[in-house]
Amino acid sequence: MNRPEATTDIRLRQALLTLVLWLFATLGIGLLLRQDRLSSISELIALMSQGVAWNLLLSLAVLAVATRVFGWTDLGFRPPPLWLALRLLWFPALMQLPIFALAFAIGLPPLSAIGFLALNAILVALSEEWMFRGILFRAMAARRRVWPALLLTSVIFGSIHVLNGFTYASLSQSSVQAVAATMTGLLLGALLIRSGSIWPSIVLHTFWNLGLILVSFEAASHSQPAPPTTPQTVLVGMAIVMPNLFYALFLLRKTRQTPA
Repeated sequence: MNRPEATTDIRLRQALLTLVLWLFATLGIGLLLRQDRLSSISELIALMSQGVAWNLLLSLAVLAVATRVFGWTDLGFRPPPLWLALRLLWFPALMQLPIFALAFAIGLPPLSAIGFLALNAILVALSEEWMFRGILFRAMAARRRVWPALLLTSVIFGSIHVLNGFTYASLSQSSVQAVAATMTGLLLGALLIRSGSIWPSIVLHTFWNLGLILVSFEAASHSQPAPPTTPQTVLVGMAIVMPNLFYALFLLRKTRQTPA
């Protein structure tokens, strides 16, 4: 019979292997096949408004196969009580209102483009939450205490965004994205811990991405290179995600420190 420590070590290795395969499916294949590097996030959003991103479908296939092969049944794919979900999501939803209001003020894309943008936002959220809050966090929390597992998962989730520097962003821009994603990752993990379900994280992640995409869509209609990251843009970006960090700390204030 395997010792519990050995079993959790095996699961962590399986999760890390899945992460490598997921990264290759999400970014690696696209980098190998794409001849021209995207010059800005505007070009990326323009592509997302024209069809379903095949690399997201491939990444979901990788996660589905890994989940089936390794027999993971505790990833949180069960609906939480509605009252609990509303209780947890009301503040993040309130923070989303200015972003969507700004999108409406700037001007929305055509309905067909909104449909593809929304679908791709859902696929991104499902893929990333399945990988990080589902597979990776559960593997780490099985051996470590909750806080170290949550911090490690959030830092890895944020660090992955640095790889955007190889696709459409500069290193400075992707570094800012990484810090912002780490803060948001703490909130997404807190929602998982408090609800016992991955769905609140997926819902918030979807609307967070969609709101930012809609705000940025107008820039996608102009073929201009992305401006360099300035201290002002860094401060604005941090101000947008700082409430996520504070709310995550509030939700986690009484989190048990025992292994999950």
